[in-house]
Amino acid sequence: MTTPPRKPSRLSVNLALPTRRVPPGTVIASTLAVLMAACAPATPANDEAAASKATATTEKAKEVASDDKPVRKPSKRRPVLAPLPDGDLATVGDLVVTRAEFDALYLPGVEKLKARRGDDVVPDAYQATQRAKILEQLIWAKLLTLETARTKTDYDPQTLETTERNERADVRDWAARLAVLGQTPAQRHQMNIDYLRERVHLEASAGPLTPTEEEVRAEYEANKERFTAREPVVRASHLLFAFGPRQPGERILPSSFKDREKASEAERQVWNEASRARAEAMRTAVLKPGVDFNEFAKTYSEGPGAYRGGDMGVFPRRQMVKAYAEAAFGLKVGEVSGPVESDKGYYVIKLFGKYEPGVLPLEAVRPDIVRQLESNKYREARARLRAELGARFPVSSPALDAATAYRDAARGRARPNPAVTRAMPDPKADAKTTKGADKPSAPAPTQ
Repeated sequence: MTTPPRKPSRLSVNLALPTRRVPPGTVIASTLAVLMAACAPATPANDEAAASKATATTEKAKEVASDDKPVRKPSKRRPVLAPLPDGDLATVGDLVVTRAEFDALYLPGVEKLKARRGDDVVPDAYQATQRAKILEQLIWAKLLTLETARTKTDYDPQTLETTERNERADVRDWAARLAVLGQTPAQRHQMNIDYLRERVHLEASAGPLTPTEEEVRAEYEANKERFTAREPVVRASHLLFAFGPRQPGERILPSSFKDREKASEAERQVWNEASRARAEAMRTAVLKPGVDFNEFAKTYSEGPGAYRGGDMGVFPRRQMVKAYAEAAFGLKVGEVSGPVESDKGYYVIKLFGKYEPGVLPLEAVRPDIVRQLESNKYREARARLRAELGARFPVSSPALDAATAYRDAARGRARPNPAVTRAMPDPKADAKTTKGADKPSAPAPTQ
């Protein structure tokens, strides 16, 4: 196996678009035509044209070489990123974003970048992007804190406790796991609070983010032509148990490609056996009565798609690597596979549906529609609340303005004197970032 299974697009499951392939004979014929034209004897008319072109080229070369007419490429001034101040980096109402808060989130990424590069150079483009991202994150958290104090509305402590208990399930060394992610336990705790607090205020402002059955059906009816399959397809979800050093009963993060390459054959064999044993044990657990496969995957799967319950959407056989496709298409609806080996680890796959070519029924694409609608509701609600809170609590951050101005100038869109700090990114920029990407409806902390 060379690549992991790939996820189809979220809402547009249009499998009816044929893949355009150029027949080999066409390429050969085109190549021969070019060669024949290049080798054909010149006609007098061709000779005249060629001579005229050669003369013009010679004159142009003389003009370029002339001492009194030097040819220079237009210079392009590169933008300069101002250094960060040592003091506070933003004010949000009566709260401040300190340099220490920023550094705690910024420096771990810088160290990883330096290690990858093998030097101490941190490009200005990277600095500007990270400054903007982190400052926007910290400013947004401050705005939510102020709104919480104003409305006396906050997250449910029991929900936070359940969230943190689930993310620690079967993790032997939680601090070490967070260190790999570049987080401290305190940072992770705050990220969970910010995530839950945001959901509370978004729903208080805009109503439930989960779409109603009527909204789901309306979206399906309006987009039926997008849910068409030209060949048999299935819908499946999976658990992934990664390769890497693990103790019995331990949930791990996937090892990097570099670590797998450095490991000896004996180490890889140990990893393989441990991954398979974990897959078999978790398959037994997920088959117990009353266990929801997708919810189980959110807690125990070790793959990047765990947050969506391992859901792979609707896909044809050719879209997946051979072993995964054969396992999925060989299952009966509702059946769970045994461990399926891949280059990432072992998959345990559950088949949720099999469908023939044609317009797919609502049940086949419902999860995609729900995720898309929830993502749209979240994005719109966040943009509205952002504007509302930005107007209620004044925000000022020259450091954020400078980072944004640098990025705009680097892209050829100069912003000479930005006067107003944005509390969060432009909603249109948000839409560009999330378009085509399968992300949670809200930025839940990473695994």
